[in-house]
Amino acid sequence: MNQKLHLTAELIPTLCCPATKRDIEFTDDVVKGLKLVITRGGRYSWLLRYIIGTKKRAMKLGDYPSVTLAQVRLMAQAHHELIKHGTDPQEQRDMEKTMPLLTSFFMDHYYPYAQKRKSSYLDDLSRFNNHLKAPLGHLKLNQVDRTAIIQVLDHVKNLGLSNATVNRIRALCSSVMNYAIDLGLLDRNPVQRVKKYKESHMIERYLSEIELVNLMKVLNAPDAFGITNLVIVSIVKMLLLTGMRKREVMDIKWRDIDLKTGHWKLEKNKSGKPRLIYLSGDALVEIKKMLPQRTEHVFANLQTGSPFNDIRKTFDKIMKAARIDNIRIHDLRHNFASMAVNQGLSLYVVQNLLGHASPQTTQRYAHLKGSVLTDAYDQVASLINQAAKIVPETSI
Repeated sequence: MNQKLHLTAELIPTLCCPATKRDIEFTDDVVKGLKLVITRGGRYSWLLRYIIGTKKRAMKLGDYPSVTLAQVRLMAQAHHELIKHGTDPQEQRDMEKTMPLLTSFFMDHYYPYAQKRKSSYLDDLSRFNNHLKAPLGHLKLNQVDRTAIIQVLDHVKNLGLSNATVNRIRALCSSVMNYAIDLGLLDRNPVQRVKKYKESHMIERYLSEIELVNLMKVLNAPDAFGITNLVIVSIVKMLLLTGMRKREVMDIKWRDIDLKTGHWKLEKNKSGKPRLIYLSGDALVEIKKMLPQRTEHVFANLQTGSPFNDIRKTFDKIMKAARIDNIRIHDLRHNFASMAVNQGLSLYVVQNLLGHASPQTTQRYAHLKGSVLTDAYDQVASLINQAAKIVPETSI
């Protein structure tokens, strides 16, 4: 039985189901499809009947009086907006029930995905645990909205971290959300409308000759300077000697190294293509120092047996002992490239040493020392002078 009424808060308590019926429906004349169902036993519940496509659907919206008339009308109107745009509100609600928490999604889905495809997956894990897990991890994926993300980034900024670091955290949020979209869990990325912080691009730092001398003194006798983590000392030496990226060195596995030939097969790297690295004798020395550890990774954390998440604390201690200011770990890569160019190596060779996919990236290192440029001018001038001394076969 179905009756259409102008439902009011005063009218509803007076309505009842006839004793001869199992239940009765009263249709609201304000919101289309909204029903008040009353059973013979006296239970009052709200129902929304609607059509989406060619399907007739019925969706329970709660019990009265727990859900008031005013509340249920707002709910029903919101559902009609979804229906108007082709979304079935019942299917959406069912999906939300199974929507994973951000922490669960990150650990169960995103992190395994990142391990296979990103050389910086440990950086992702560290950033999530340090900055995202506590404020956002308890939320369902579809509850992580633009406002929540902005609040987290502002908080991180207020801790005194750099704009570049805040932007890396923002980028991680975006990557996680994009992967959720790929898996069909979300239909939009809330990070897209979150503005990046403006980064003051730091000038690339290169070691002077005296700084390099001081640094090698510290690295060759770390105990004398209170540096106790010898594994990280070897990592820093490897970065100096190879120009490789921090994560590439920290994640080396023994299976990737051929100690006889000195070859290092780098499967995962930023360019996305496998590379063969020809290690110098000095670099091999640092690797062989790690042989007694018997871990999967060459430069493993002795406490965990896994790669280090971060080496900045010890790196900063080393640089302080060497009296070197304003230098980042990645600057050791810039320094390697600069030294290679200043030794007369072509940009093509340096491009291959660094593993750049295109020569344009290597052009940034083409700032030669004045002495190198002077030598180049002298060589050209010498050729011109030699030409001037040659007697031409025919008169001019």
